[in-house]
Amino acid sequence: MSVEIRPLVPEQAVEFLRIVPGYAGTPSWEPEPPAWHSGLGAAPRFDEPASSEDLVKAAAGLCDLDRARAAFVDGRLVGTSQMLSLEVTVPGAGPVPMGGLTAVGVLPTHRRRGLLRAMMRALVDDCHERGEALATLSAAEGRIYGRYGFGPATYQARWELDVAQAGRPYPHEQQGRIELVDAGAAKAVWASLHDQVRQHRVGEVSAHHGLWDGRAARTGAWQYLLHYDGSGTADGAAVYRVPWSPDPATAGTVEVDWLEAASAAAYTDVWAFLTGLDLTRRIVAGKRPVDEVLRWQLADPRALRITRQSDDLWVRLIDVPAALAHRTYAVEGSLVVEVTDPFCPWNQGLWHLEGGPDGAHCRRAPRSASADLSLGATTLGAVYLGGTPLGPLAAAGLIDEHTSGALGRATAMLTAPQAPHNAIGF
Repeated sequence: MSVEIRPLVPEQAVEFLRIVPGYAGTPSWEPEPPAWHSGLGAAPRFDEPASSEDLVKAAAGLCDLDRARAAFVDGRLVGTSQMLSLEVTVPGAGPVPMGGLTAVGVLPTHRRRGLLRAMMRALVDDCHERGEALATLSAAEGRIYGRYGFGPATYQARWELDVAQAGRPYPHEQQGRIELVDAGAAKAVWASLHDQVRQHRVGEVSAHHGLWDGRAARTGAWQYLLHYDGSGTADGAAVYRVPWSPDPATAGTVEVDWLEAASAAAYTDVWAFLTGLDLTRRIVAGKRPVDEVLRWQLADPRALRITRQSDDLWVRLIDVPAALAHRTYAVEGSLVVEVTDPFCPWNQGLWHLEGGPDGAHCRRAPRSASADLSLGATTLGAVYLGGTPLGPLAAAGLIDEHTSGALGRATAMLTAPQAPHNAIGF
């Protein structure tokens, strides 16, 4: 058997997409409502493969094709993977370059042969050569990517709100202007709005090519809402619908597919509008932050009930010293950290991190130094954005404390005031 991992050429794009789960018709998530899904029922079905016409159209819109890595066995394309050139927002420093892993798939006839590992090797090496300190992904299965040094760093929630029980968000006086517009008008401001939001929301990612076009082209009775501040600048947006239901138990349900706001006033105004829609009994929202502010604006916080929570963005440090120096830290501190990383051996060893609110630097620790903490690459990825507490990981045996107080010091340095979150995927 001859195995090759090599870049894709444009003529192979359709063949490449036939293997990607979302196009091949194979399930990419469990049937019960996942955390990203705002609908009342199960997630959308993927039992019908994309048509040849759809594949040709999708292939024409592929970006970063030079970063795709395909597995060929005896000359036949049997595995797919790709990195997108994106940005992710890290604490204190704003957006930094990253590789976004996507389109991973292997034909069922060729699994358990090491093809995924070979493609991951090629993709991670490409990130390293490009100088990207970070790579991220969203995992369809939770047991696969830890072996390659990715750790779950952000989480997403699906929640339902009983409108009558909740009471309306405060303050009741609207602070801006809300308009319902068509998809084209909404799309015209989405990109700039998201760029505003992601400057400050840790974990947020830049939009990939075609995201906004795809969102505006969706079928169904979607409503497009824009919020404007006092100067007339769009600082909030939402996409929602109120689907008709023959079942009294689900009638009057608002499904919120996406909502972003660049200011606290816009956030409150938009949710006040949605909770005040006539004949509304319930709101369902997916892919929401686990620390949703709306809960604390309700007369009865219990009215907002999380029905599903799952990991979202998994982070991998490609270059440990560069990644640790990219971000800032909540308090001044110094740590010697021992990293175990067999998949990226250049990261192995002792690293001396000194950081605080104004910046950080990280360098190789001298051989005479002793580690304050030891952890693996997967655990380091999980805690990097500040949303995963270190204490439970230490209790699980994933972090070893060698210097008394080092775990508390690391916790104080890494902790973020707001849970990292990404409102869009890739």
